[in-house]
Amino acid sequence: MVIVTITLTLAGLLVSSYHDTIAREQTNLRNLAEAFAAQTHYATLALDLALARATERTPPDGTAAAMPGGAFEDIPARVRRLGPDASPPPAPGAAPRIGIALPRPGGGPATITLARNLPAGRAVIETDVAYFQRIFDPADLGRGGSVTLHARDGTMLVRSPTLPHMIGHSFIHTPLFQKYLPRASVGAFEATSPIDGVRRLYGYSAVAGYPLVIVTGRDLSDTLAVWRGWLWVAIVAWGLLSATLGVLAWRTSRETARQAALIARLQASESRLAHSFRYLKSILDSLATPLWVLDAERRVVLFNRAFLQFTGRGEDAVTGRPEAEVLDPAGALARERLYAGSAADGVHALEAEIRDGASATRTTIQLAARLTSEGDAVQIVNSLTDITERKQVELRLAYLADHDPLTGLPNLNRLRRVLGDALQAAAARGEQVVLLLIALERQQEVADLLGHEAGDDAVREVAARLATLAPAPLCVARVKANEFGLVLPAGPAHRPADAVALELYTMLSEPFHVGGREFHLAPVIGIALYPQDAGSANELMRLADIAKHRARSESGEPVHFHSESTHIQLNERLTIEEQLRHALERNELTPHYQPKVDIATGRVTGFEVLLRWNNPVLGAVSPARFIPIAEQTGLIVPIGTWVLRTACAQASRWAREHGIATRIAVNLSIRQFYQKDLLQVLGQALADADLTPDALELEITESIAMSRVDVVERLLGGIRELGVELSIDDFGTGYSSLAYLKRFPVQRLKIDRAFVRDLGRDADSAAIVRSVVALGHGLQMRIVAEGVETESQLEILRTLGCDEFQGFLFARPMEAAAVPALLRASGS
Repeated sequence: MVIVTITLTLAGLLVSSYHDTIAREQTNLRNLAEAFAAQTHYATLALDLALARATERTPPDGTAAAMPGGAFEDIPARVRRLGPDASPPPAPGAAPRIGIALPRPGGGPATITLARNLPAGRAVIETDVAYFQRIFDPADLGRGGSVTLHARDGTMLVRSPTLPHMIGHSFIHTPLFQKYLPRASVGAFEATSPIDGVRRLYGYSAVAGYPLVIVTGRDLSDTLAVWRGWLWVAIVAWGLLSATLGVLAWRTSRETARQAALIARLQASESRLAHSFRYLKSILDSLATPLWVLDAERRVVLFNRAFLQFTGRGEDAVTGRPEAEVLDPAGALARERLYAGSAADGVHALEAEIRDGASATRTTIQLAARLTSEGDAVQIVNSLTDITERKQVELRLAYLADHDPLTGLPNLNRLRRVLGDALQAAAARGEQVVLLLIALERQQEVADLLGHEAGDDAVREVAARLATLAPAPLCVARVKANEFGLVLPAGPAHRPADAVALELYTMLSEPFHVGGREFHLAPVIGIALYPQDAGSANELMRLADIAKHRARSESGEPVHFHSESTHIQLNERLTIEEQLRHALERNELTPHYQPKVDIATGRVTGFEVLLRWNNPVLGAVSPARFIPIAEQTGLIVPIGTWVLRTACAQASRWAREHGIATRIAVNLSIRQFYQKDLLQVLGQALADADLTPDALELEITESIAMSRVDVVERLLGGIRELGVELSIDDFGTGYSSLAYLKRFPVQRLKIDRAFVRDLGRDADSAAIVRSVVALGHGLQMRIVAEGVETESQLEILRTLGCDEFQGFLFARPMEAAAVPALLRASGS
C-alpha cells in the first residue's frame, strides 16, 4: 500500500513538473518575442523616419538616390522616390508596405523594402537583411532554436540562424497565422515546424505600428532535457525505495513477534509500578500540605490532593502541565530563582504572596529541594505552607505599633518619627515646621454621660473633621485619649500658623452631635515652631505641650503659642472673632454711605454701603481687620445678609419719607456670592423693603468674576433677571479675560483706588485708567473711580472720560441720617 501511494504521488509530481516546464518555457519564449518585437519596432521606426526625411531631398525621377548624410548616415539603406502611378492616395495613419526583394542568381543578398504612398507617387527605402539579422543573432535558444521575422502576410523576411532558401516563402497557412495571431497579438503555442518537421515550442509578438511578427522557437526535446534527467532520477529513487521498503517489511514482521514478548514483560512491570505509585499517592494525599514535583522543563509530574485543592483544578488540568499554567503566574520569576538555587545546592525557601484557585491572595512559604531520578534527571520537589493568618497578625501588630485602633490615625510613636523626619528635611532646605497639640477638654463628659461608645464616636468625628484640613498636614495623629497632634510645614510659602490654628479652633468649636444630643468639646491648642522655639523633635513636643497647658490654665485663651509675639497676634484674632460673633445681636454694626457723583453734572448718582464696627471691648475696629476674619469663619454670610436687608430698607425709607430716589450699592463677598439661596435672599430683601430692583446695585470683586466663569455667568444672569444692577469692584487689580467679561451682564466697572492715587504723578496709572475707560465704554459700561481725594485727580479723570467718582474729595462715608441733607445741599 505504501509503495502504491509513493508511486502515485511520484507520478503526479512528474506530470506536474512536465507541465510546469512547458508553461515556463512558453512564458520565456513569449517574453523574448516581445523583447525582439520592441527592438524590431525601433529599427523599423528608424527606417521609416529615414525614409520620411530622405524623401524631402530626393527628386521624384524614379532613380536611386544616395542616403543623405547626417542623422541617418549609419543606416545601410537606399531611398527611391517614384513618380505618380495608379496607387491610391495614402490614408491618414496608414502603415507602410513591407516586403522583400530576393537577389538574382549571383546578385548579392536579399533586401527588405519599406514603401509609403505619397500624394504624388511613392517613396521606397531598401536595406539589407543583415540590418535586422544582427538584432536576432545574439539570441541563444539552444539546439534547434530560432528567431524569425515574418510579414503579416506570412512571408519570412529574416531568420536566425539563417536559412537563405526559405527567405521570401509564405507561411500564411501555418497555425500561427490561421489560429493564434488572429486571436492575440502576443502568445505562445506548441507545433511541428513546417520547415524541418521538428516539434517546437513557439512564442510570438506582433510589432507595434508595423505589419511584422516576431516568432521565437525552441526544440521541445531540448526544453525537456533537464526534466528527463529528473525523470530517470525519480525512477531510480523509486526502485531503491521500493527495495528498501520490502526489506523493512520483512524485518518488521520478524520484530513483531519479539516485541510482543517484550510488551508482555513490560505490562507486568508496569502493573507492579502502578501499584507502587498508588501506594505513594495515597501517602501524599494523606498530607494536608500541598506537595508537587517538577521535571527539568518545570512541568508538574507528581502532586497530592492538597495541591489540587489549593489550585482549584482537577487532575487532568494539572498532570504534565507547565507550572505557570497551574500556579499564579505572577510569581513565576521568583519561583524560578528558587528552583535554580535548589537545583544547585539543596533546599531553598521562598516567602511570597500567591493567588489560590479561588483568586484569594495567600501568604505562603514554599520549600524546594533537588530530587535526582534515574538517569541523573534533576527534578524539584516542593511543599507549600500557608502563613496568611500568621502574617495578618504580624501586619496588624505592626500597624497597631504606629496607628490608633479607634480612629486609624497615626499614634504618638508615628508622630514623633514624622516630626523628626520633617525637622531634618526643613533643616536641609532652610524651612520651618509647626507642631500643634490639641486637647478636647469636654470629651470625657460625653463618655461619662452617654458611655464610652459615645465618647469614642466623638473622637472619631474629631478625626474625620481633621482629615478635611487643606492643605493636608504632614501628619495628623491621636496622641492620647482626648488629644491630637498635627505637623505642618511653615514659612512664606505656606499658610501662617495662626491662620491654621484659628481654622482648627473654629472647626472643632462647632457642635458635635452624639447620641442625638449636641456637645461642644472645648478644644485647646498648644503650638510650637521650629526653629524659632526648639531644634529637636522631643524639645518641640515638650514646648507644644507646655503651650497647651497654658491654654488650659489661662482663661479666655484656648489657643496658645509658645512664641509670645505669635501668641499675641492669634489672641487678637480670636478676640475679634469672639466679639464679632455677637456683633449683630448687640447692634454694634452700623452701615455708612459714601456718595457716587456724576463727573459731568456733579450730581449724586447713588451710594456705596460701607460697614463700620464699634465694639465696647475693642473700640472702633477697622474693616481691614474684621472683614477677613468674617470671611474665614463664615460670619460674613449672616453679616452680609443683614447689610443687604438694612441697605434696601434704608433706600426705601429715603424714597418714602424724603422723596429721594437713589441707588444703593452693596458689596458681595465670595462666600455670599456662592451661598445656595443668594437669589432668594435678594428677592426677599427687595420685597420686604418694597424697593424696586433697579435701585439696588451689587458689587463683586474681579477675582470672584473670574473664579468659576460658568457658575458666575449663571448667577449674574439670575441677578439681572431680578432687575438688580451689577458692577465689578477693584477692576484692574486681578486678571480678567475680556472674552468672559463681555459675556457678563455688568453695568459698571470700578477703577481701584491704587490707580487713582497716582494720577498726575505716574504715567502708567493714567494709561491704565484710559484703557479701562475705553474697555468699559466699548462694552457699554459706566466707569466709576474710587478714592478720589484731589481736584487734580478729578480733572484728569474728567479728561480721560471717566463717568463717576467717589472719595473724600466730595464726601466721607456718612451715617444714614446725614444723607438727605447732603442731597439737598448738592442739588441732587
